[in-house]
Amino acid sequence: MQAVTAWSLPPFYLKFFRVNTAECNKTLMSDNPAHTPADLTTLQPVTRAVGPSRFLWIVFPYAVYIGFTTNGGASLLLRRAGLSVGEVANAIALLGIPTAIYFLWSPLADVCLPRRTWYALSTACAGIALTVGCWILERDTRLAIGIFFVGMLFCMLISSAYGGLMASIVAPENRTRASAWAQASNLGGGAIGPGILLYAALHASTSGWALIALILVLLPTAALIGLHEPTRLPSPGFSLHLREIRHELRATCLLPRNLFGLLLLLAPPGAGALIGLLPAISPDFHVAGTSVVWINGIGGGLLMAVGCLVGGWVPRFDRRVAYALAGALNAVPAGFLAFAPPTTTSYLVGTVTYLFTIGLTSTLSMDLILDMVGVAGRSGSLRYSILSALSYVPIAYMTWLEGRAADLFGFKGVPAIEALSSLFDIPLILIWLIWTRHSRKKGEQRTTSFARAI
Repeated sequence: MQAVTAWSLPPFYLKFFRVNTAECNKTLMSDNPAHTPADLTTLQPVTRAVGPSRFLWIVFPYAVYIGFTTNGGASLLLRRAGLSVGEVANAIALLGIPTAIYFLWSPLADVCLPRRTWYALSTACAGIALTVGCWILERDTRLAIGIFFVGMLFCMLISSAYGGLMASIVAPENRTRASAWAQASNLGGGAIGPGILLYAALHASTSGWALIALILVLLPTAALIGLHEPTRLPSPGFSLHLREIRHELRATCLLPRNLFGLLLLLAPPGAGALIGLLPAISPDFHVAGTSVVWINGIGGGLLMAVGCLVGGWVPRFDRRVAYALAGALNAVPAGFLAFAPPTTTSYLVGTVTYLFTIGLTSTLSMDLILDMVGVAGRSGSLRYSILSALSYVPIAYMTWLEGRAADLFGFKGVPAIEALSSLFDIPLILIWLIWTRHSRKKGEQRTTSFARAI
């Protein structure tokens, strides 16, 4: 990451937000952590390389828990247990609340214990909650939902912990591939793991499939073996600790390059809202229900995982530009679905391509978040959690917007709006490149003038 110069910040930043560029540089020199002073980094240098593929297993418990409880498996079992569709919808909505507010307790992963310890503890608690909830689901659905909710609190702490781990132990040049493996687990494992669990629930005894749930969540924690996390330096005191966190949050959020990254995370491209609506428009393409299960279920999860892994080999350049370009790729399959004849073949081609491109985009989304976080510092998990929560915002408003498009223009309006919104970042990227080029030239001119004056 390049250092920030005083002339690269607009005057209103310095006036209203009082951004200290020296502090920003000290906090976010992610491309060269050795330049970050110890009082802000609070971490010793990493002495051993961490294989990016390890995050395939580290993320898997989170993917299994959230995939089963909020993406379909639990809803089917609750329906079979006697709840109405409305009651099931209310339960799933309740379980989704922690995903939007988990940054409130994510700072836990930054204090007291090493992040790998927080990861192990939260994974164990989430695994126990999932096991107990599965075991009593048919006997007391209300209590099972409550237990799933408590487990979701720990599940989101898993996300905070592994996000902080990635920021602290993965070198900047390896973060794209680490993001690829993590997102492959999140999307692919989030389909395959819950699929295995749902199959076990439908064919095994209650105790049997509850045990399988525990194994699926706890077994991957073996990936922590041999993981060497940098030792945190002692906290200098509560007030100074909070001051350093404030400096890190300010640097993460108020640097121009990161403000632009925030805008991209909140923008429609890369949200993947069409994923949840593809099954809803499948009857209009004359697709059988069984085909939808395979195309949008396990098969779709594998396709997204492949897309994630391909994203890991995208050459390293400005992560903002890379994310925007990847988001624009989603316009191709979405546009195809919008204008192709409503046939099964059209649905198959468009859906398969879209799931692949959205997998690639999700890798670059996580890579962008890690680039914005920079070094872990004292608040790596907190900052990762805040940025991740923001990336879910466009999913909500794009789902609503595409639903409105379906009401107004028919089922073809859904992929049409997705295709148009996928191009939203292109003009923003052009503005960003022009602005950075202008700022760089202006900085060079001031440097030259200063040298001549000396």
